[in-house]
Amino acid sequence: MISSFIHHYASAIQLRTSLYMEVLRAKRFGNKLPVGINRKIMKEPQTHEEFIWLLRFIPTNADVNIIDIGGNSGYWAEEIMSYYVSSKVYGFEPVQEMYDQYKARFQFRNNVNIYNSALGDTVEEKLINVARTYHLTSFKTYSNDLEEKNENFTRQISVSIDKLDSYFSEFEFSDARKTIVKIAVQGYETYVIKGGLKVMDKADVAIIECSFINEYKNQLPTFGELVTILRELDLHPVCYGVWDRTRGPIAYERNVLFIKSKYFSSIWK
Repeated sequence: MISSFIHHYASAIQLRTSLYMEVLRAKRFGNKLPVGINRKIMKEPQTHEEFIWLLRFIPTNADVNIIDIGGNSGYWAEEIMSYYVSSKVYGFEPVQEMYDQYKARFQFRNNVNIYNSALGDTVEEKLINVARTYHLTSFKTYSNDLEEKNENFTRQISVSIDKLDSYFSEFEFSDARKTIVKIAVQGYETYVIKGGLKVMDKADVAIIECSFINEYKNQLPTFGELVTILRELDLHPVCYGVWDRTRGPIAYERNVLFIKSKYFSSIWK
């Protein structure tokens, strides 16, 4: 019991300290950060860590495309826009209730485009399992070892699936604009990327939810396959989230930051 307590608080201190150090570095390089960033790190470090990762590679004054796949109600997009104020957001959310909330959140912003669609490697209508709080909504069901998590699903609905590459012309790609892609679709990430290779090739960085164990039924962990696919697009994993770190040494599900090799030198600065 005491060792568990020590491990938990040691991990909490280490995470917050590392994020504070990254923030100090970002400020030295002239980045303007959201008001109250230190308080946010103290209160919700796991929420802000991936935004703080980005500061090493993309300055906050950059013009940015943000492609938000699995957008939910738009809360993630709203948060990242507080870091990158000169951004255009393209959000994808298939569940009508969450799409409506996303749209309402940004109803007075003309730099946010929202699409009521799921993304994959096919164009079709498909049943999706809607979770009670929406965050775990997935085309997949959980493996036998995690069977109890299937109780989060309350109903199935039919949604439209399209390919990310179908929207290629919607995005304002240019040498002057950076592109950040975020994919969090509960086990469907590989399908999204296979249907969006042209878009992913344009990404400077990508934040992708990855599984490292048998999280979903009839599906191997996604991380290994994603690394293989993304390496061909010159995207490489460099940062790993801490969501499951207090559970033990074995990775379960983590957000992973992939970057283009041209940004490797920023790691050493």
